[in-house]
Amino acid sequence: MKIYFAPMEGMTDGILRQTHSRLFGGVDVYCLPFHKLTQSLSLLTREIRDVSPEENEGLSVLPQALTRDPDQLSAWLYYISECGYSVADLNLGCPSPTVTKRGRGSGMLQDPDGLRSFLDRLFANTLPVSLSVKTRIGYDSPDEWPALLSILADYPLEHITIHCRTTKEQYTGQIHPEAFDLAVERGIPRPVYNGDLRTVEDVNALTARCPAAGTVMIGRGLLADPALARKIRGGASASAEELRAWYSALYQGWADRFDPTIALGRIKKLMEWPVGDAIRQKRLLRRADSIDSCIDAMLDG
Repeated sequence: MKIYFAPMEGMTDGILRQTHSRLFGGVDVYCLPFHKLTQSLSLLTREIRDVSPEENEGLSVLPQALTRDPDQLSAWLYYISECGYSVADLNLGCPSPTVTKRGRGSGMLQDPDGLRSFLDRLFANTLPVSLSVKTRIGYDSPDEWPALLSILADYPLEHITIHCRTTKEQYTGQIHPEAFDLAVERGIPRPVYNGDLRTVEDVNALTARCPAAGTVMIGRGLLADPALARKIRGGASASAEELRAWYSALYQGWADRFDPTIALGRIKKLMEWPVGDAIRQKRLLRRADSIDSCIDAMLDG
């Protein structure tokens, strides 16, 4: 099985990617948080750093863009090519209202004709790199998926990552794995399954139900359990020593790049996933004022 580490803005940066690869491994491709493209194509400093070869040395990474302008995307793809990449991703999956109200991310799914026109213009010329897409299965309803899938199937996409929820369902609504089944039935090349893969059991259940699910994208599951990809491949769970090293290394990397306050805030946010609804641990974590007390709350709370 091939495993993609899903992107999360403000979290899955180069420090996290390199630390995860070094301490746990098991991930085939680390996906970068999207670049929000503008008319001037002036990327933020952190976006330029995030896509730089130096930031991703030794890793296989997938850059991603957010735009509804095919000319912006084409220009960005040339930039990505110059950075040494051969594949890049278009975000049709972000459900944030601040994104969708501007017709970007999964907001593009509201207008199938507009989406087809976008892709027609984009593929009218030879692209400098292969293009993949990450998408939701509709804006309001899963009933939109067959028509959207028919549009995407008409273009030479490198792969399609399918988050099996609609925009309106965000991240907590009902999952619709039958949408992935439809992509397999229609012969979509290299479909990638995304959504609610939190444990080894979740992945095993998916592959038992749909053996064609040879590639998965996991986000929150890997943030909650950094050893999850290793475990999926038959490896060991994370030990207490590994988890202490994981959080300590992330804290030090973020403290060096930003400052200790930002680093501690990021660690606390990251720890929200494994802590979950454990009330005592949540209370201890909220009160923690150092990396050691954060780790103690996580491991011993």
